[in-house]
Amino acid sequence: MWTVDGLLAEAVGGRVGRRFGGLDDVDVMAAEALRTAAEQVLARPQKSEFIPGARPLSRRLLAAQWTLVLESLGLPAEPKVLELCAGGSDPVVVAVDTLFGNRATYVTVNLNRKLAAELTERAQGLELQIEIIEEDAQNLNAIFPDASVDCVCFHHAVNDILQTAVAGKYGLDTRDIDWWPTERQMIEWMAEEHRKHGLAEVGLPELRAILEAAARVVKPGGALVFDHWTWEYHLALDWFPGDLFNHLIPLAREVALSLDTCLEEITPAGLDRQWWMVLRRS
Repeated sequence: MWTVDGLLAEAVGGRVGRRFGGLDDVDVMAAEALRTAAEQVLARPQKSEFIPGARPLSRRLLAAQWTLVLESLGLPAEPKVLELCAGGSDPVVVAVDTLFGNRATYVTVNLNRKLAAELTERAQGLELQIEIIEEDAQNLNAIFPDASVDCVCFHHAVNDILQTAVAGKYGLDTRDIDWWPTERQMIEWMAEEHRKHGLAEVGLPELRAILEAAARVVKPGGALVFDHWTWEYHLALDWFPGDLFNHLIPLAREVALSLDTCLEEITPAGLDRQWWMVLRRS
C-alpha cells in the first residue's frame, strides 16, 4: 500500500505537505533525519523516544496514510465523509481536503467539547468546510438516514468508544472533561472491565451498536475505515492494558463482521490488519 519513502514524499513536499507549509519545521529537516523520524513514527507499536522533528512529522504522516487509503477506495467526486469520535486529531480532515477540497462534505460526531474546539482550530485554512455535531455516536441513526454517506472513518476511535462507554458506567460524563488528564483513569476502568468480563457487559455492546449504526448509515458499496496504534512506552506501564490495546482492531473486526448489516473486509494488501481495517457494505 505504501513505503516509508512514498509516505515521506506525500507528507513533505507532496499533496499533504503543502497543507502544512509554515506550520512546523519539517520542511527544513535533513533527509537522513526525516527518514529516521519516519521510521520511528511508523513503527507499530510506535517508538517511545523521538528525535527532534518527529512529532510534527507524525501528524503529516498520519494524514498521508489516510490520504492514500481514502484515495484507494474510489470515492465519488463529491463524497460525504463521516468521522466518528475525531477528538482533536485531524488526519482524516486533512486527507479529505487533500483529495477533494470544497467538493467534499465532512461531518464528525464528536462528543467532547474541548477536543471538538481543537479540531475546529486545526481545520482553519483548509478548503474543506467541516461540520461538528456534539453528540454521542450512540445516537448516530437519529442524526443520519440510512445509506446517506459514502465513507465512515474511525481514526483511533475504537478505544474512545470503549472508554466513553466504560466511563459512563463509572458516572463520568465525557462531554466536558479535559480528556488527556482524565484518560489514564478511563483506561484503568476499561482494563478492569476487560479483566472481569472481557467488556461483554459494558464496552462491547456500545461498540456493536455504533458499528451497526455506522454500517447502516454508509451507502451500499461505501466503506468503513479504521486505524489504531499504541506507543511502546505505554506497554511498559503496569497500569496499561497492552494486550487489549494492541488488539483493538481485531476486536472491532470480530464485532463488525458479525453485524446484521453485511460487511466485507477489503483492507488493501500491504496494510497491517492488526492496526488497519477497511470494510465495504454489501
